[in-house]
Amino acid sequence: MKLLHTADWHLGKVIFSRSLLEEQEQFLYETFLPAVDREDPDLIVISGDVFDRPIAPVEAIRLFDDLLYALCAQRGRKVAIISGNHDSADRLTVGAEILKKQGLYIASRIKAEPEPVRFCDEFGPIELWMLPYFDPAQVREVYKDETIRGFQEAYERVLAAVRERQTPGVRQLLMAHCFVTGSKKSESESPLSIGGSGEVDGALFSGFDYVALGHLHGPQPAGKNARYAGSPLKYSFDEAHHKKSLTVVELGEKTVAVRQLPITPKRDMRMVEGTLEELLRAAKTDERREDFLYATLLDEAPVFEPMARLREGYPNLLGLECAWLRGGRDQSSGRDALRKSLRAKRVDDRAVFEAFLRQGCDREPDEELTRLFCELAGEEERL
Repeated sequence: MKLLHTADWHLGKVIFSRSLLEEQEQFLYETFLPAVDREDPDLIVISGDVFDRPIAPVEAIRLFDDLLYALCAQRGRKVAIISGNHDSADRLTVGAEILKKQGLYIASRIKAEPEPVRFCDEFGPIELWMLPYFDPAQVREVYKDETIRGFQEAYERVLAAVRERQTPGVRQLLMAHCFVTGSKKSESESPLSIGGSGEVDGALFSGFDYVALGHLHGPQPAGKNARYAGSPLKYSFDEAHHKKSLTVVELGEKTVAVRQLPITPKRDMRMVEGTLEELLRAAKTDERREDFLYATLLDEAPVFEPMARLREGYPNLLGLECAWLRGGRDQSSGRDALRKSLRAKRVDDRAVFEAFLRQGCDREPDEELTRLFCELAGEEERL
């Protein structure tokens, strides 16, 4: 049996006020669907966080709906989906019972008496157990057990119920959305709890032939038999080094083979640094100038409107850090130098503040906020 494992699409994701729906649609139709056609998997598993937030944008819902039609109705593919911590469990499972007839299996709530989805290949039967995201409170309610506190105890209880119903001698698959202890996380992932109480030990998954995990955005193993597929796109700049991929799993009679299919995004996410002059010069010959960028300006003297000027070369510049404003430097002298430089260009404090709001905060200045700033600037001037 061949699986195509993916997760953490986060449809409708917005970073730095920039929607990624265009890039997500490009991934689904130019990378994902061609991979489905090429690999011909028996089952596609999506391990949670289909959407970026519980009430997803209408455009994201339509994109997902169109994709499911392309997979199930047009191609006759079998698809298994669990909800993640970013999804609305109730919204994701609308019509789930009817959709089973189309080969679409969706799980968003744990059950006291779980049942697997059963498949069969040339080597015999296979059981797939679908565990959507859940927290300890849900487990306490479902199993009427107030002693359950952390995620470790919650997973122990849920997996105990699964093992009670497994068929001996049958190959076992599991889908889950959680944080396995020792795995590498990213900034764009919402923490499941405070401290380490949201972690679960990978040893809990012993006995399963393959565990298709979601939640962490970096593709990585999580023990001997479990793996995070990772997100298909980069959703924060600390993911700039990630090599995104789809995961292909081939389940034999007694073997499991795993390989990755690299994903090339329409626009990559990169970090660059240099002086303003160096970056603008580099942009002229940069074949990837349309990428999403976070720039660190190394100019020692203040530069006026650096965001607007850099976007002349890099139109999708999303974030900016300036060396002259970094911590560790004497901030009062930095402010004095900035004010002196701006005055030399005949720019007043109001204009600077309004430019900052437009380019640094992506919002139009309002009169009340500007008035308050000018009052504060005037008080500092008198000190």
